[in-house]
Amino acid sequence: MKKKDQFVLVGNGKVFRDEKDMMLLDREQADNAFKKYKKEVLDVIMAEHGFLKWKTKAYVRLNPIGLLEYMDLQKERYGSKTFCVNFAVMPLYAPLDYIDMGLGNRLGHYISGKDFWWDYADDETAKASFVNVAEAVKLYLLPWLEHFSDEENYRQRLLQDQSKSFIGYPNQAWLEALDSQEKEAVMEENISRLKLPGKILTKIK
Repeated sequence: MKKKDQFVLVGNGKVFRDEKDMMLLDREQADNAFKKYKKEVLDVIMAEHGFLKWKTKAYVRLNPIGLLEYMDLQKERYGSKTFCVNFAVMPLYAPLDYIDMGLGNRLGHYISGKDFWWDYADDETAKASFVNVAEAVKLYLLPWLEHFSDEENYRQRLLQDQSKSFIGYPNQAWLEALDSQEKEAVMEENISRLKLPGKILTKIK
């Protein structure tokens, strides 16, 4: 795996474009390029690693210890035609009402130490950005997820500071729920509550 400071992030970097650049954008072309390369590049990579598409821009997978592995593409909301990548793991084995980024990060920030937004202003730019994201997923996100698929690593992370809260509950509550005998039933309830893909339980690595 490349060291983080050796990986080159390809894209705009910034959230917003200046007014001049905004005027030059072909918004329809940009949106079409986003859809095209998400499907041709990122959807393929995520499916190869057992992720299911969820909603329009997210991917989910269940790991062996009952954590929901989550990644989404967040478009800049005012039309700059840039996007960032969010990721997290969440305890699907305990009551969960919403997706929370408490134990997660943005992929660009995780790699470079600062926020980073990929660009999809046109076909060529979008392709370069999605290829770059796919490479970053393989090199950095998948190993991060693998680390937390080990129960001991996850327990140690929660034990670092039991006074902290995760999704509104103290870390100690997640540790206690991890030892519950009702985990599978709770996971099924959460899958229904969050409207996750029903076959996610069959996709355990």
